[in-house]
Amino acid sequence: MQSSVRSIDKIIFILLLYISGFSGFITDLFMGSNKTALYVLYDGLIFLLALTSLSYIRSGLASILLFIAACVILNFSYNDSSVISTLNGLREVIIFPCLIIFYNKIFAEGNEETAKEYIGILKKYASWFLIAQIPVAYLQFVQYGPSDYVGGTLGGGGSGVLTLSVICLVYFMSHFRKNLLGIVLLYFCLTPLMLNETKVSFILIPLMFVFIYFEFKLSSILWSIGGAIVFLFLFNTLYTHKDLDFGESSMSGIFSADFLDEYLMGDIYSSDDIPRFTKIIIAWKLISEQVNTLFFGLEYGVFKGGSVLGLSHFAQTYQWLLGGTRPFLFILLIQGGLAFTIGIFWLIAYANNYFRHTNKFAMFLLLIFTVMLFYNDAFRNQNFCAIYFLLVYYVNSPLYRNENLETS
Repeated sequence: MQSSVRSIDKIIFILLLYISGFSGFITDLFMGSNKTALYVLYDGLIFLLALTSLSYIRSGLASILLFIAACVILNFSYNDSSVISTLNGLREVIIFPCLIIFYNKIFAEGNEETAKEYIGILKKYASWFLIAQIPVAYLQFVQYGPSDYVGGTLGGGGSGVLTLSVICLVYFMSHFRKNLLGIVLLYFCLTPLMLNETKVSFILIPLMFVFIYFEFKLSSILWSIGGAIVFLFLFNTLYTHKDLDFGESSMSGIFSADFLDEYLMGDIYSSDDIPRFTKIIIAWKLISEQVNTLFFGLEYGVFKGGSVLGLSHFAQTYQWLLGGTRPFLFILLIQGGLAFTIGIFWLIAYANNYFRHTNKFAMFLLLIFTVMLFYNDAFRNQNFCAIYFLLVYYVNSPLYRNENLETS
């Protein structure tokens, strides 16, 4: 029976990775931009994985789950949204705990062989995913130019998620590429990031090289600095944006004080898409108007609806604020307030084993989470969350520490 359940788990997990990682582009070609049915399917697969893993919930995780459940119930006790709208909105915030419940089982003590199998599944998926992005991103670039539509196999509008997925998977695969040719081919898979508009690549990719290669040895220092410089040169030369002209140097334009101030903290009238930090500030002001909303948020589901279910009254009133680029912290505060945000931070700490075994990769993944709090909502994407949390559990496991000892 146990082996049968494990086989079902693996089938569901593989379906989740490949369908959520490749169907977006196919849907754009044949079904248009409405992906509601696909998102429901992704969520359903994640819920199934959690359901098969409930017996592995221990007291530490149970306390966090009860805390989050209490936050949701208290929010629902006073908001005006319907049960259906609330449940629909909860889909995008409970994929966090559902994936952690599942990975808690995969990386449980005594399941080392199972953990190895899942890392093998991720390695195969990463190879196919990284290779596929190059021609698909190029075709999107030719059709739409350097824009958010260059989302690779994730589909149009997925440029930010594509950037983060590629960076995380390249870092992961660098752990297994030791010969020079393999390393060069792996880093060639970063080229789609030069075809879309994600400016955060200027920060994350050089940092990735630093985290991969930096040690207190001259050769490692030279490799990390050299890799960062080469990437910055290529990106500075090749980067374009359909709406922005930085002149001869894209890098100096992006990091200029005037551009950053306008890009991150401009007023609500400065562009059609309200700047990221401005949205967080407005969210804080909105939830601070009452004690209950400060701690437990306004309502779940404000970022859902419009295609199948109708928008709530709040969502209709504040659509000018809720649309466009959405930092993850903005989403957490609007929906669940301070308490739910603390619950998500608590889950991240739990997944990282409360930082008992820190290493460079674990620190880089934590940096990704921190950046995304203020940058975009990639953590609403099922494919990225499945990859990210598997990597978090992997780098905090004895399996990763033992592999490092064997290769050092």
